[in-house]
Amino acid sequence: MRLSLWNPVDYAAEGLPEGWPAPGRRWEPGRGEESLRRAFELYDMATKAGFEMLTVAEHHGGYGSLTPSPIVMAAALAQRYADVRIGILGPILPMSQPLRVAEELAMVDLISGGRTVVGFFRGIPNEYLAYGPPPADGAAMLREAVELIVRAWQEPEVFGWEGVHYQHRSISVWPRPLQQPHPPVVLGATSPESAAWAAERGFDLGIFGAVVSDERARECVDAYRAAGGTGTVLYRAFIYVGEDDEQTEAQIARHELGNMRLLMAPEPRRSAAAARVAAELFGPPRHGGGSPAPARPQFAGAPDSVLAQVRDSQARIGWELLDCVFTFPRLSYEDARGSLERFCAQVVPELAPEAARA
Repeated sequence: MRLSLWNPVDYAAEGLPEGWPAPGRRWEPGRGEESLRRAFELYDMATKAGFEMLTVAEHHGGYGSLTPSPIVMAAALAQRYADVRIGILGPILPMSQPLRVAEELAMVDLISGGRTVVGFFRGIPNEYLAYGPPPADGAAMLREAVELIVRAWQEPEVFGWEGVHYQHRSISVWPRPLQQPHPPVVLGATSPESAAWAAERGFDLGIFGAVVSDERARECVDAYRAAGGTGTVLYRAFIYVGEDDEQTEAQIARHELGNMRLLMAPEPRRSAAAARVAAELFGPPRHGGGSPAPARPQFAGAPDSVLAQVRDSQARIGWELLDCVFTFPRLSYEDARGSLERFCAQVVPELAPEAARA
């Protein structure tokens, strides 16, 4: 079993009024600096505990993430941490110029000495409101942009591209990645069809437990393997390790831990198309029919409870790499840090023999 840490880099100011987007008047430079200090502190803890990868992602306009450019953050991580892989999971391609993304990812691969893993994702509705592309086009834009980037990394001659969403008369990407033919690519999937496409392209598979039920996650893994996928299956999960199970349940109820909708743009800001994307990602109810099950972390409880849940999830779903998330919108930094400390001290050592076998 292998471990990575995703730190969204929350804004260091608990208790601010909620909502997206966050107005600029609430920004304080000192708190911004403190936010990054806290982020690096969590990354430090993870690397010392033996996590093999640190991951970053792209989000815009809110307290929940201060990495609108995950590639910039990845370059900083590559310089600070010399012995781990750097997972750049976005960028969100429908918001970006794909050729610029290809160039910048190649730069970070060179800076890191060939330690990058890159993931390409569609994004949540907030991003479409921030940057403006039609939400209904997101899936098609993602696929075309991925094809364009991968070809640009490998094509030996100058070429043109006349696609549906992207047109370029003359393409030649410099620099190119150190890893050849390109860095490992992770494709996020919420359906068996998208998982099979990742397999057909020779990519790794990414699944986010907050938006995909365990049953659907297993269907995605099965479809990926059936289509010939031989790469790594990455499973991203929210985790809260409490002092005991009772304290954990109190924290989940008090802070709505695991509730992704706290990060979403509220109505009426969302367009009808963005609302459909949100429903596709966050509904129908995650745990089956009837009333929605209360949101909660994928793994939560005392250390021994979390250990058992992680092992059970891996056995049932079939993932190999656990991308851990310990921060939540309403959880204090001190509580998030304590959760990670307990995970590193009491859960990771029990997983170490399994990691060595992997």
